[in-house]
Amino acid sequence: MNRFRAYMFGSALLVFLFSAAAVQPAIAQQDQATHIYHRLIPAGDTCASCHKVVYDQWKASPHGANGVECTACHGETTAKDFAGKPALSACDTCHSDQVAQLKSDPFMKGKTCVSCHQAHIFVEHKKAASAGE
Repeated sequence: MNRFRAYMFGSALLVFLFSAAAVQPAIAQQDQATHIYHRLIPAGDTCASCHKVVYDQWKASPHGANGVECTACHGETTAKDFAGKPALSACDTCHSDQVAQLKSDPFMKGKTCVSCHQAHIFVEHKKAASAGE
C-alpha cells in the first residue's frame, strides 16, 4: 500500500510540475506587447468604469501612489497598438537599470518583470543587506 501511495504522490507531483512549467510562459511578460482592440471610453468614464478590481489593485500599488496612469504602460485606448499585455519595453521606459540587470543576469534568463512582480498588485522590495551591514 505504501508503494502505491508513493507512486501516486510521485505521479501527482510530476503532473503539477509539468503544469507549472507550461503555465509560466503564458503568464510571463513578453518581449513584444499583445495588441488588442479596445473600444473608445465614453465621455465621463475611466478605466475604472469597466476594470474596477484591477484599477483598485493598481491604485494601491507604487505606480498608483505615484500617479503613473494606465496609459503609461498600455498606451491610449484609441491607438491601434493598445497593449493588453505591455511588452518589457514598457518597463524599460522608467526602470532601465532594473531591466538591464534582468536581461544580463543568466539566472533570470527567460524571465521578465511579471515573472516575480504581479502586474497591478506588486509591492516594492528592498535589496538584501550585505553581510557586512
